[in-house]
Amino acid sequence: MTLSPVLTRPAWPTDRRITIRDLQAATDRGEKWSMLTSYDTQTAGLMERAGVRAILVGDTSGMTVFGHTDTIAVTMDHLIPMVQAVVRGTETALVVADLPFGSYQAGPKQALANAVRHLKEGGAQAVKLEGGGRIRKQVRRLADAGIPVMGHLGLTPQSVNVLGGVRRVQGRGEAGEQLLNDALALEAAGAFAIVLESVPAELGQRVTKEIRIPTVGIGAGPHCDAQILVWQDLAGLTPGRLPKFVKKYADLDKVLGEAFARFCSEVADGRYPDDAHSYS
Repeated sequence: MTLSPVLTRPAWPTDRRITIRDLQAATDRGEKWSMLTSYDTQTAGLMERAGVRAILVGDTSGMTVFGHTDTIAVTMDHLIPMVQAVVRGTETALVVADLPFGSYQAGPKQALANAVRHLKEGGAQAVKLEGGGRIRKQVRRLADAGIPVMGHLGLTPQSVNVLGGVRRVQGRGEAGEQLLNDALALEAAGAFAIVLESVPAELGQRVTKEIRIPTVGIGAGPHCDAQILVWQDLAGLTPGRLPKFVKKYADLDKVLGEAFARFCSEVADGRYPDDAHSYS
């Protein structure tokens, strides 16, 4: 008697959006997953096809898109069109939208109103906000309303004026205990995942072990359940000195610079457009 082969569904969906349950299931089975920032349709599509499971439309756009020195100036009206673009460029990746500075600090009511905008106007499937126990009421309100919430601990860029810079490692010494307590508070409030930024690898490992929901590391060591980077950083487009945790996977600054220079040269010399690039 010949038995029919057992049909198994792929670990990651190919016919729908990834959900927070899919991310949790990957974490439960010990599979690490990747996340990147994106702010436009084309890069979001490239990321999804490469295997990126979740995309963050972050307030880092304040620096990478708008040219500010930090994220403070970014507003909901800045982010929503970028969220829409990323959603249009993807089919399966989970799209997470940042709640920018000033959009949730006033309390749960403000947080809910702006999170709803991200889902209704932008089309995002989840939101992210910074802070620990002090924002647990906001997290609980959103979770109770059916809005998936990603937390963010460690170096929180929206607090740059308090932290004294965006390159300071967080969570050393007694501060590590507070960060762990904040992670537990966010989990209890209903967060589905927590970003850990610029903290010692040992602390990243400890938090990952203590909480059940996924940890997403960015400068938090190799033990987190997932990893995220700003895409311009890994692609070599960000000028100046980068944080220690950034690995450059390409040098697009050089590649694009050379392409732009060749275009300018060929236009100046009359070599472009030639017959092959003109209509008869």
